[in-house]
Amino acid sequence: AYADHDFATGKNGPKYDPMRPINESPYNTGNRILPPAQPAFIYWPYADSPEFPMLGSGGRTACAGPVFHYRAEFEDTEGFPEHWDNSLLFWDWQRPFMKWARLDSDSNLMGIESFTDAVILRNDGKALEGPDEVGRFQIQRPVDAQFGPDGCLYLLDYGRTWGPNEDSQLIKISYYRGNTPPVAVANITPDAGKEPLTLQLSAEGSMDHEGDALHYTWTVHPGDIKIAEGHDAEVTVQYPGNYIVTLAVEDEKGAITQSSVPLLVGNSRPKVKLISPVEGDFFEPGTPIPYRVHVQDAEDGDSDYNDEFMDAKVSVTASFLKDKEEREIVPAGLAAMRNSDCLNCHAMNQRIVGPPLIEIANRYRDQPDAMPQTVKRIIQGSVGVWGEVPMLPHSQLAEQEVEQMVQWIYGLNPAEQGENSIRGLEGHLQASAKSEDRFAIIEATYTDFGHESVHPLTASTRVRLRQRVTEAEHCDEYSGLKILGNKLGAIEHGSFALFKNIPLAQVSGVTVRVASGGLGCRMALRQGSIEGPVLALFEVKPTGGYNEFVELTSEWNTLNKRSDIFITFENEGKGGLMDLDWVRFNP
Repeated sequence: AYADHDFATGKNGPKYDPMRPINESPYNTGNRILPPAQPAFIYWPYADSPEFPMLGSGGRTACAGPVFHYRAEFEDTEGFPEHWDNSLLFWDWQRPFMKWARLDSDSNLMGIESFTDAVILRNDGKALEGPDEVGRFQIQRPVDAQFGPDGCLYLLDYGRTWGPNEDSQLIKISYYRGNTPPVAVANITPDAGKEPLTLQLSAEGSMDHEGDALHYTWTVHPGDIKIAEGHDAEVTVQYPGNYIVTLAVEDEKGAITQSSVPLLVGNSRPKVKLISPVEGDFFEPGTPIPYRVHVQDAEDGDSDYNDEFMDAKVSVTASFLKDKEEREIVPAGLAAMRNSDCLNCHAMNQRIVGPPLIEIANRYRDQPDAMPQTVKRIIQGSVGVWGEVPMLPHSQLAEQEVEQMVQWIYGLNPAEQGENSIRGLEGHLQASAKSEDRFAIIEATYTDFGHESVHPLTASTRVRLRQRVTEAEHCDEYSGLKILGNKLGAIEHGSFALFKNIPLAQVSGVTVRVASGGLGCRMALRQGSIEGPVLALFEVKPTGGYNEFVELTSEWNTLNKRSDIFITFENEGKGGLMDLDWVRFNP
C-alpha cells in the first residue's frame, strides 16, 4: 500500500489500509469511505511474478483485448475455433507477449495459454533464423485488436520503435482448419561456379507445424529431373546452364510445399572489395566521400587490368542513418517476400531467373485488373508469361499475404531507384548534409557479363562509416552505466563505454560534451582495453546539474593504427558521477 504523503512537510505518514480506503480530497463530492480494494485479475510487475511466472519480467505495457465468443458459422469463414470460446485475449506492448485468459461462465480465471505457435512476438529487429522461428509470422508491438463478425482477429501492430513507424500494419489473423502444409526451405552450396559443379543440398529450416515426419525430394529444372531424396544430399551437375533446384517437402498427410533456388553452372560469382573507404572511417556532413573499388571475376578478369571493360558494371550507393543500428523499415509485402522464396528468382533491377521487379511494376502498375491475376499466378504457378522458365506454385501462401507482396511490387517507383548512386570503379558520393545522419552505409555492387548462355551474377560488399561527432549512446558496449535517452548516465566508479575500430590515423584529439550534477570523476580515453594506454584524460568537475553541459578538449599525436577506444570513469565509492552526451574525434 502507498503511504499518506504530506506535501507541505514532504514526509510520509502511515500506509493506507487497502481494506478501508479513505478519500480525503477536498474535491471529493462522493463517499469518503470506499469499498475494500480488490486484487488484480491478472498482474505482472517489473520483477518476476510468482502468481503468473509465464508473463516474464522487465519493462511492461499491459493491454487487454477482446473476449472471443465462438459461433458455428466461423467454421466457414476461417474464424477462430471453439477451443478459445469465452477466452480473453491480452498482451504486453513492451515485452512483448500475447496470451489467452481462459474464463469460466462467471468470468473467473481458469488458466493462461499462449496465443498460438504460428505467431512470434518480437521487437528486437533481428531476423527470424532459429529452428523455432522460421516459418512463424512476426508481430512486433500489438496495440489494439478486435474480433470481426467473421470470427477472425483484426490486430494493429504498432511497429518496432516508439513514435511513427513505417512498418506499422493492420493484420488479419484467421484460423486454418485441417492439416497445415509443411514449411520448405531449400539450401544449396555453392549456388554458382564452373562445371562440373558439386553441390551440397540441405533442407535445413524445413519443418512441420504438427510434427509430422517429412519426405524430401530434390528436382532440377528445366526438365523436372529428380536428382536426390532426403534432408541432405550431394550431387554433381556436369553441364553449364541456368537451372532451378526445387525441394518438395511432403508431410504424412500428403500436403506438399516447395522451395526453389536458382543455380548457375558455368559462371563464377565475382569478388568485390572496397579499397576505400573502409569499415569505421569518418565522413563529414555535406562533403563528398571518395571511394575506390576492386573486382575479381573468373570470367571477366581483374579490374586492375580491365578497368575500362569492368567500370560500367560497378554501382556504388550511399545511404545515411541516424542510429548506429542499421534498422531497415520493411514493408509488409517485402517482409512476406523475404519469408518466402521470391527473392531467390527475382531482383530489383536485374533478371536472375524471373524478370526484375521493376519491370513487373512497370507492366502492371496502371492496370487495375492485374492484381487478382498476378495473385493467382503466384499461388497456382504459371508458364510463358515472362519467358520459358515456369514460376512454380506457392500453394502454401495465403491469398492475403500474396496480395501484400503484389501491392509492394506494383508500388515500386523506378524514379526512386538508384538514388545517391553512381557507377564506376572510382568516384565520389555526396554525403548527407544533415548533422543528425550519424552513419553512412557505402555499398559497392558488381554484375558480371555472364558466360556464353549462362546468366550474369552479382556480388556486393558494404562498409559503415561514422561522423566524427559520435553520440555516446551509440557506443558498441558499456558496463556500469545506463543509456538515458540521448546520453550515457547513471555512471558509477569502474564503468566504461567502448567504441570499436576507431581509425586513429584520422584523429589528433577529442572533444567531449559532459555534465555532472554529482561529484564528477576522472574520465579517460584508453587504447585497446580498460587498462590500455591513456590517450586523453579529463577531470570532470560538477557543472551544476546533469543538463548543464560543457565541452572539454584534449589533443594527442596521431597514431597510424586502428584501435578500440575505451572510455573509463573513476571516483571510488560514488555513483551518478556524470553524464556523457557525445564524443568528437577531431581531425
